[in-house]
Amino acid sequence: MSSASRRACAPLARSGLASVVLGVLVAVCVSACKRDVETDKPGDHHYDDKLAALASFEEPERDAWAMPARVVEALGISPRMDVADIGAGSGYFTRRLATAAHQGTTFAVDVDADFKGYIETHRGQWSTPNIVTRLAVYEHPLLPRESVDLVFISNTYSFLQDREAYFTAVYKALRPGGRLAVIDWRDDVECPRYVGCPKASQRVANAIATAELESVGFEVLERHDFLAYQYFMILGRAVDHAKAPPTPTPTPPVVDDVVDDSGGDAVGPADSAAP
Repeated sequence: MSSASRRACAPLARSGLASVVLGVLVAVCVSACKRDVETDKPGDHHYDDKLAALASFEEPERDAWAMPARVVEALGISPRMDVADIGAGSGYFTRRLATAAHQGTTFAVDVDADFKGYIETHRGQWSTPNIVTRLAVYEHPLLPRESVDLVFISNTYSFLQDREAYFTAVYKALRPGGRLAVIDWRDDVECPRYVGCPKASQRVANAIATAELESVGFEVLERHDFLAYQYFMILGRAVDHAKAPPTPTPTPPVVDDVVDDSGGDAVGPADSAAP
């Protein structure tokens, strides 16, 4: 039961309301509590305490298990790339992506205005004026068509409701040859409490994520296994990596024998023209 549900239910035990009113409130409370249990699945978890969430994103211990420097190195970012960090949060990865692509634009995409404001306040301190914030929605990243070379999404995949529609939009936002990098929680490992992994029921397995992304036209280009609690894969648009059919080998023309109408022997193409 969430803290909000407990606060709603607790006063009922002390209430002196009439029984009919109490009955109605109990029904409402039970319904709310039931929803808390039934919605314990991917896509239903969110941050109730924004300040606590921002603090957890920036914990110094995170570097040890998130390995941001190694992640950015694996992405192979060039200075002029335009990058989008979806689910940017506090900008933990955004500022590192923007530093690597310092001559391009890095879009910090999030659905939360508080997170957006935090990044806008701190991008000057990070020496990353090339960060541009974008307030998106759960259903769409709101990125223009063919506007970025790399889309990066970390610990956000399971928050998205209609992932087929969402990643179709991501596909369209990528330029030809663009890539999608996905980091998310493995469903087959136990995380220490300080890491803050979601419950197993709230995670999306790597195999499921791969199948979902392939269904909208992506293909896996690389997999990296150096993260202890997360999977990390880099995908491209399948159409950009489709192999051209092999060029058929030309068949030499067949030259028929020439028949000597004068009654002499037939003269073939290999026969000498002179005696």
